[in-house]
Amino acid sequence: MRVPVLFCVSLVVALVSCKSRHPVAVDSRETADLPRDSAVQKLGELLPTVDYVYCTAPKWSLKASEISKWNILSEGIFFDHGKGNVLRLSYADITDVRVEASSRYFSVKVYSVVQTDASKDHFQFLFKAEDRAKQVAELLLSLKKK
Repeated sequence: MRVPVLFCVSLVVALVSCKSRHPVAVDSRETADLPRDSAVQKLGELLPTVDYVYCTAPKWSLKASEISKWNILSEGIFFDHGKGNVLRLSYADITDVRVEASSRYFSVKVYSVVQTDASKDHFQFLFKAEDRAKQVAELLLSLKKK
């Protein structure tokens, strides 16, 4: 009797913990002094290593393998996901960048003026590595300010 009860309790705890998300602190002081060209170059190295990209305006869910071409330029990020469809994120449109951790991924949530609902993110970039997600968030925050 005791074993099934313990199993059920541990299963419930595991399920709840898998769904939980918590914020991850981002400190952009290191990237604040980076010249714009260096920040864009570093972002160009890190961003294509993303596992998934979600966009809410227009609505798209993409695996990294579905993105055929990345263009990380000084004014923004442009990526082609086939058939002439290009998603855009202008650094000037960014209002906030946050990182959240879940059980499997670290999500870089980018909020922008393009998304009419201010409580919703415009883009999410999902990484398996926390340091990579934090670096991308720091770079996006620094480019937003420049």
